[in-house]
Amino acid sequence: MKIKYYCRQCNRQVGQLDAAQADVSQLGSDVLNDADQQQTVQMEGEHGLAIRTICDDCNESKSQSSVRYDPNIFS
Repeated sequence: MKIKYYCRQCNRQVGQLDAAQADVSQLGSDVLNDADQQQTVQMEGEHGLAIRTICDDCNESKSQSSVRYDPNIFS
């Protein structure tokens, strides 16, 4: 089974695992509520999973932009 990780902001593939057998609980997604799990974990074809995450670049730009555009963030 192929497990591919995609950034939910820029849609770039950020990683991939090849696993003979994968359990969703091993991925940590069992701690998500149903709505979050539906948005985060999706079947990709017959033998794959697509996991939506956020890449380092988008995470960094998000944190920088929030400081730049919200002057009250440290108030």
